[in-house]
Amino acid sequence: MARLFPSPEASTDPLSRWIAPALLIGVVAGLGAVALFGLLHLCTVLLLEDIAGFRPYLTSAEGGPRDLVPSERPWAVPLVAAGGALLATAFALWLAPEARGHGTDAAIAAAHHDPAGMRGRVTVVKLVASALTIGSGGSGGTEGPAAQISAAFGSVIARRTGMSRRQARTALVIGLAAGVGAIFQAPLGGALLGAELLYRRDMDARVLPKALVAACAGWLVFGAFYGFAPVLGRHGTDGPGFGAGDFALIAVTGLLCGLAGRLYTGTFYAVHLRAEARVRSVPARIAAPVAAALLVGVLGLLVPGVLGTGYGLMEALTDRELVAGLPVLLLLAIPLAKIAGTALTVGSGGSGGIFGPCMVVGAGTGALAWRLGEALHLPSAGPLPYAVVGMAACLGPVANAPLGVLVMATEMVADASLLGPGILAVLCASAVTGRTTLYRSQQERRPPETPEPEATQTPSTPTPTPTPNTPTPARDLIHRPADGAPPEGPATGPASEPVTGPAVPPMAQPSPAAPACASD
Repeated sequence: MARLFPSPEASTDPLSRWIAPALLIGVVAGLGAVALFGLLHLCTVLLLEDIAGFRPYLTSAEGGPRDLVPSERPWAVPLVAAGGALLATAFALWLAPEARGHGTDAAIAAAHHDPAGMRGRVTVVKLVASALTIGSGGSGGTEGPAAQISAAFGSVIARRTGMSRRQARTALVIGLAAGVGAIFQAPLGGALLGAELLYRRDMDARVLPKALVAACAGWLVFGAFYGFAPVLGRHGTDGPGFGAGDFALIAVTGLLCGLAGRLYTGTFYAVHLRAEARVRSVPARIAAPVAAALLVGVLGLLVPGVLGTGYGLMEALTDRELVAGLPVLLLLAIPLAKIAGTALTVGSGGSGGIFGPCMVVGAGTGALAWRLGEALHLPSAGPLPYAVVGMAACLGPVANAPLGVLVMATEMVADASLLGPGILAVLCASAVTGRTTLYRSQQERRPPETPEPEATQTPSTPTPTPTPNTPTPARDLIHRPADGAPPEGPATGPASEPVTGPAVPPMAQPSPAAPACASD
């Protein structure tokens, strides 16, 4: 078995040594995505539909889309959302406080600072807390829970097999990629995200082959349970094709989505940072998400797509007749309400992702741009291209992963012909978003390669060599910089440019809530 896993002493790892761990991590990521999808569907049916009488839009993978009808018991919707937030927050605070909030940023922070220190219990806690929060009506995405669940398993594998710090970071990243690729049925996009998400202005291309193996394994496992159809279904052409007016309108859509991305990021961190500063005690940490859930429940009764993931609404917005029949003011309210709902749900401490809701905001913005262009007789195609490129243009630049998000958006509708218009929209959106970042744990660039700990020890402080019969603990393989060398962490100093949201400082020691190498 040792020959099937990377050697901690190796300076470079061949892909053949990563096949076994990548497949193992991918399979577990796929099973985690299956459990999350199934439990979320169960909570939605039991809580939102049966108790509150609210029937949200569904994606093709969930058996939809379907017509949105008013709730049979509208007074119960805010109460159900608050009850789900209460159970989820109390459960997370009791067993794993790090499972609160959006999981992708927590996985990025762990990859940079303590890749072998994520606790195994996070997988179960994040799964249950996210299903309760989103299934009861909270506005959040599934990619954050899927990313944190699979990344935590990759971290546990690295710790149990004694991987070095560099190898543990790779295991965590390919777990993140496999989880996101499985839950969105987009293995290539998930693998590209794994290479892009850790850095603002760089990517780690070396992790791409390993992430692709893990993402494909996760996609196969998830598809074995729920099928291999695209998440948002297959759509035929609903127009004569692209014309000159379409490309002009696509560029305008990109600019609008860039503004929406900046507004989404700014609103989320305005709520999140205020909650972090003022909510200190345990009762307050429980009360804040409950109060926010009450507001989100009321907002969800007024605007469709706010409650739950909103993925079904993304698919509904690709239908020409439905979008043409919606009032312009309602199309304008959809992205604004989703921004407010997600900021309240996740920013207050609820468990859920912020990746997926940003795509919903982009789809709503794209549908609004198409509707306005239709009044001017500009577009030849239907709203499908505008919704898809809007998803990529709103999320890709602020997540600093434009390529991965664009590929993922086209995989979700199984239409690679949208890559060209998507590139145009993403470039236009990037001109507006600037240095805005959705994940403040991202580092500026990939640090230069450094030797493993054996080569970095100074002669004055020799490290005792373990005997052949004594295995080296995983914590002793974590890289420690030489005397006088700066610690690893985000770039600081007068030359660095400001970004939205404060940068996370380098962690000298793991937090007490999640100690490194803690028991699972």
